[in-house]
Amino acid sequence: MLDIVLPSAPLAAYLVIWLVSSLDLFIPILPPGTLLLAGGALAAQGDLNPIILGTIGAFGAWTGDLAGYRLGRRIARGLAHLHPEARPRKSESRWQGWILRHAFLALLIARYLPAGRTVAATTAGRLAHPWRAYTLAALTAELLWAGPAVLLGYLGGQFIPVEVMLGAALGGIVLTVLAALLRHRRTARRTGSAISES
Repeated sequence: MLDIVLPSAPLAAYLVIWLVSSLDLFIPILPPGTLLLAGGALAAQGDLNPIILGTIGAFGAWTGDLAGYRLGRRIARGLAHLHPEARPRKSESRWQGWILRHAFLALLIARYLPAGRTVAATTAGRLAHPWRAYTLAALTAELLWAGPAVLLGYLGGQFIPVEVMLGAALGGIVLTVLAALLRHRRTARRTGSAISES
């Protein structure tokens, strides 16, 4: 897990939040939510502006979503060129169709799943979800993600020291990553045992 700490200068802090929020789609171990919580706590002390903070976080994440969509379009073109006769399986068609029908909800839920944004954005691009509808859905989802994160950090910063909040948030991220690694390890063992039995 990358341990990223906000710089003390407001302009540099805003830049770090924008970069981490946008790159999080391609590097899922980056902690944009943690930075928004910490930034909200700093805003409670008067170091940052909470409205600017939430806006920059949301627009940074939105930039990443748009880039992920474009990546999905390129993947779709490459797959169509390599395998023009290939068709998705029924199980894939179901969830892909759900993303097409409920893009906003899919993007909002994906925001809270490990690497979920990457899957949702690239899938929407691969399936050629209408561009305007996707950009609006992505922007709305990211505003609804960033706003509460900053507000929670701001309220916590009124009563809890920034260092404690940042430590607790990083601890939560570490536990989430460890749980994901354990699930991956169990899945690998089951796959390995199934192959050896066959």
